[in-house]
Amino acid sequence: MMSSCERKCSQSLCTCIDWRNDDLAVRVNHLLHHFEFQRFRMEYTTLEPEQDRRLCKTGWCRTCGGGLCIGRELPSQAAPDELLTEIYRWMFQTWDASHDGLSSGADCFTDMFVSLFHEADLEQVKKWLARHGSSAREGL
Repeated sequence: MMSSCERKCSQSLCTCIDWRNDDLAVRVNHLLHHFEFQRFRMEYTTLEPEQDRRLCKTGWCRTCGGGLCIGRELPSQAAPDELLTEIYRWMFQTWDASHDGLSSGADCFTDMFVSLFHEADLEQVKKWLARHGSSAREGL
């Protein structure tokens, strides 16, 4: 389940609706009809188990121009392979190629996925993609 992001955004948030108090259907409807995707963003320190990891899909509201961020906490006890599978699946499920397009600098979905990670983790992420990338979409 996607939730509105509790993190501070660099731009002012969308004010079209009351994100904390409006009905879930109102929030989802607003996201579906007024959300313009910009990129995915991830907050983490390590691929090893840790607390407070978050993955967000960010963008802006076409109506008021304010920022929108939907995301989720990532499992704190997940081993690296489990974590990478979780991230890949959630991104694939929430990204709509026909509507969202690719984030800046990405030539394909895999580029967007890889762009989330720290330089020190790229070799491990690319090895995971080579082993599991095509099977990570299974069960969607």
